[in-house]
Formats: sequence, C-alpha cells, structure tokens
Amino acid sequence: MTEDFDNTAEAIRRLQELQSVRLSVGVPWLNNHLNMIAMVQEYGKTIVPVNRQWLALPTPNSGDKRPADFQNLFFMLGKTADQAYLAMPDANSGFKIMFILRKSVVIPPRPFLRYSFNHHLGRWTELGADLAFKCMVGQIEPKDVYSVLGEAMVKDIKQTITDFSTPSNAPLTAKNKGFNDPLIDSGELRDSITWITERI
Repeated sequence: MTEDFDNTAEAIRRLQELQSVRLSVGVPWLNNHLNMIAMVQEYGKTIVPVNRQWLALPTPNSGDKRPADFQNLFFMLGKTADQAYLAMPDANSGFKIMFILRKSVVIPPRPFLRYSFNHHLGRWTELGADLAFKCMVGQIEPKDVYSVLGEAMVKDIKQTITDFSTPSNAPLTAKNKGFNDPLIDSGELRDSITWITERI
C-alpha cells in the first residue's frame, strides 16, 4: 500500500511537470522574414506597389537582377490598362521581356499549418496521451514527452509543405523556379519548422 501511495505521488508530480510546460511548433519566432512568408502562405495576401506605380515581376530573362540593374530597359503597354512590360532590345527577336508589370498580385492562401492541425490532431492527441501515461508510470522522463511529440508534429508539417499542391504556382512563378511546388522555393520555410518548449 505504501509503495502504491509513493507511485501515485510521483505520477502526480510528473503530471504537474508536464502541465507546467507548453509545446509550440512552427516557424522560429525570431525570424521575421520567415514569419512573414509563413503568414502570407497561410492566409494569402494582395500585394500592391507602395512607392511606385507598378510591381515588377521578373521573368527568367532577368535572372536575379532588378529593373535598376539594367541600363537599356524600355516600357511597353500591355493589352489592358493594368498590364505592362519592361523589355530590352534583342538582336534576334527585336526585344525580350525582362519584367512583367502589374498593379497588384494576389497570393492565394495555402494553409499548411491549419491543414496539418486539422488532419493530424487526432494522431497527435493519441501520441501525447500515450507519452504522458508512459511518463506518469516512470518509463520516460517529462522532457522526452515533448521531444517525441514535437518531432512528430514537425515531421507532419514538413510533409504537408512538401505535398501541398493546390493552389499551384502561377505560370510565371513556376517558370522562374523551374518547377511547380507552391510552398517550396529554396526549401528554407520547410526546413525552418521546429519545436520549442516554454514554462507556463
């Protein structure tokens, strides 16, 4: 009976320790650039020019350069008032388009975090409950609960980013990237997904 009482007290202590920590999973808080990218992808955004009339969207012809990096660009109107181009002379075709000009660009939502939460919450909950039980009976330590659960959540979110396909990239974006993978360009966003624990 005394042994049972001692085990119960230890189980309660372990449970209280688990409840004193919060697990957070996602993009690192201190990386403002990646947080901005994650928010835009998650909720979508309409981008408009701030200090100029047009947004300049690079074509593969421009490489990694900006309009200011070219000396001989000229302006061409498109078929409608909200379309235009920056081009430069070309000996073969007469000109080649370097930048597509638009009044705005709409980035559609690609909610990889909400998708992961909605599709994996049940499994995460079951895993968390199983780990908490193992912790309470002394099979694992409290810190192991969060490391195993955090890694599982990170893996699932990264897989969601890899598999996400709809809505796809705009044709120009896919052409510039060389592939059509809406949530992956360099892979920096996916690779940044991590977990941390905080005392509460």
